[in-house]
Amino acid sequence: MKTNKLQLSSGIVRTFPFLLLMALVVRCTGPEGPMGPKGEDGLDGLNGLDGINYTHSVIYDVDASEWVGDVNGYDAWLDVPEITEDIYYEGAVLVYRLVENMDPKSFNLLPYTYVDNALTIYMDFDAYVGGIDLIYKEVYDGVNDTPEITGLMSFKIVIIEGVPLAKLKTMVDVSNLAAVLNMFNVDSGQIRIQ
Repeated sequence: MKTNKLQLSSGIVRTFPFLLLMALVVRCTGPEGPMGPKGEDGLDGLNGLDGINYTHSVIYDVDASEWVGDVNGYDAWLDVPEITEDIYYEGAVLVYRLVENMDPKSFNLLPYTYVDNALTIYMDFDAYVGGIDLIYKEVYDGVNDTPEITGLMSFKIVIIEGVPLAKLKTMVDVSNLAAVLNMFNVDSGQIRIQ
């Protein structure tokens, strides 16, 4: 008789934890209770392009007659009224030169330097409120030797409101025009100004 009581009590001891676990599982999967208190807000992260209201790109064709200079280099002024004080101080202005005589055609971000043995071709720009001053210079064997500009040059100006260039560079490769236009969803159709 002792063995039967011992077997019965050991069976109950083994079964009890199982029943307790089942009760707990059933209780946890029952109807939802009241919602707990709201947690603290997390840190703001980069939300993409929130706050960018204005992105614009324009192609300017600069005729040879618009360049002023000599062997020391040439400058051409572009009136760009879209470069407001807000754009100048809080936004970004990118300038690309269209290179059409290569296959495939490409836009090269300024400043741009091309070196071929003793020849160095240098292009840059200075941005101002209301305009851009383009700079073109050639140096041969260490001596300024910029020839008179004879052909048409085309430049794409990309104006971005509210994103300083330093921040933009952390968001996209600014040397890749397609990536910049894609990021800011700029239509690839553009205005051409002559």
